[in-house]
Amino acid sequence: MNRLRKLIIATATVLLAGASVSISPHVSHAESHKEDRYHHLEEHLNFKYPLHIMFGVIMTLKKEHKGYLPLSEAIDIVHSMKKVEVMDSYLDFRRNKVNSREIRRIVKQVYDIDLDRVSELGAGKQVGTYPKEITDGVKLELADESIEDLDAYIQSLTKVEVMDLYLEHYGKKIDGPEIRRVVNQIFGVNLDGISSLEGSGVALFSKDQWISKYDKDLFVVHTGLTDVDVWVYPTVYFTEQTGLTELPAGLQNALKGLGFEYNQEKDALYYANPTGESVPDQFKGHTLGTIIGFIKSNHANLLKPNPDKEDHESIDVD
Repeated sequence: MNRLRKLIIATATVLLAGASVSISPHVSHAESHKEDRYHHLEEHLNFKYPLHIMFGVIMTLKKEHKGYLPLSEAIDIVHSMKKVEVMDSYLDFRRNKVNSREIRRIVKQVYDIDLDRVSELGAGKQVGTYPKEITDGVKLELADESIEDLDAYIQSLTKVEVMDLYLEHYGKKIDGPEIRRVVNQIFGVNLDGISSLEGSGVALFSKDQWISKYDKDLFVVHTGLTDVDVWVYPTVYFTEQTGLTELPAGLQNALKGLGFEYNQEKDALYYANPTGESVPDQFKGHTLGTIIGFIKSNHANLLKPNPDKEDHESIDVD
């Protein structure tokens, strides 16, 4: 790490150490100016996550290492961590005291997934498929309101509004696993599963945005706006490396065994849930598992830094 970068990081650390980690919907002029300085610093740093996320995770790591952890080593550790680990470490720094709005901001900054946009589009899990636990929690939070038909009222709420009401009912402290469970139940976004896609060779486009995407991804799993249907096709990178413009026969056969069929309009293998409801997590898991298993058995070399070089060693993409 060169001297300039050390100086910038040290300055950022001092600034953040004196800053409140709470996020207020009303930002003062002084706070706004301080945020501008953070953004200016971030432009000079090649960090994987925003400055305050890096700071919080590094503070958690220092606590775990009894305070002895060189800053450059801590940065390398953060960059090597899975997204789910980064999220949990940051929440540990916050002592799991985060509100609904802050949670959506953290998900955006760690995963680059915009839950507010999912809500605006009415995308993801269908409103009628909320688990009873979620609707019961929302009903209890609305118990003092004069609402004649609570079920119909909840059906009319956006996903963000459901999340806000449920977490108000839940309480002020909520840890990472619980947050991810609630996000999946309301938005149909499986953050645990998404975290495992990095390095797997599978890109995921869902809720009208890229949920997971990396340069060496080989295949795309693309779901419709409400997760009722899903289709699979090769990436440009896969075509460049193999010359194939469609899915390999072995992968096609494996997916057809799950119920996929070729769809001429989409020029991809396609599946639509015959019930008209969102595809269940189990089916998504089987689909992703089938594709990742095929990659590990047949194309793991394409995930390596230099795929053109002959290398028969296996790699773990879990």
